[in-house]
Amino acid sequence: MENADEKILSQRAAMEEFQKQRFAKETIEEENKQSIFDRRININKIPVSFSERILLDGQIGLWMPDDFEELTPEAIGEIYLLGNKPELVLGNTYLNFSIGFHYTDHEVPDEYMGEFVKLAQMMLEKAGPKVNIYGKKVKKCGNHTVSSMELVSHTITDAVYNILFFSSLNGRILIGFINFNYKFLKRYKSIAQEILQSLRFIEEE
Repeated sequence: MENADEKILSQRAAMEEFQKQRFAKETIEEENKQSIFDRRININKIPVSFSERILLDGQIGLWMPDDFEELTPEAIGEIYLLGNKPELVLGNTYLNFSIGFHYTDHEVPDEYMGEFVKLAQMMLEKAGPKVNIYGKKVKKCGNHTVSSMELVSHTITDAVYNILFFSSLNGRILIGFINFNYKFLKRYKSIAQEILQSLRFIEEE
């Protein structure tokens, strides 16, 4: 019995040490040298495979973990309780980040998308003091203008880091997001930025 107890205690200590190593500064610094475009990286010592996923009826491509799955409409409704629910949200059970899209009915031509991010910022800031915006960018992605912003929003229990991006797809506004718990910022931020970097529009090819 004593040997069994010692074995249990030893296993517990080993697991606690592994958990510390997963989130250690040295581990994060080493893992941040990796790129999702290498197709396989470690995220807090968990091997994760990445590849491009074709979405929105074949209109866009975006890199993400291979095992990301679409949430059901019921699950989306439970998470996003307010209006403007995304139609598509993808994630898995062991990584604390998700990717989603809301394809709106609002018609805005591409030439105005560079300014649209300013309007989105105004709307978010009016939503209340619990949104902090840290940066905005506008870039060309093929023939499309893609504007984006990085911000921290707050729930009752957590702070959430978001990368929002906007483009005009078939003349209508497409809103995409990549978000994760703020406590994972040091490891997840570079991954989220590379996911956005991978965005491509297929219909123009």
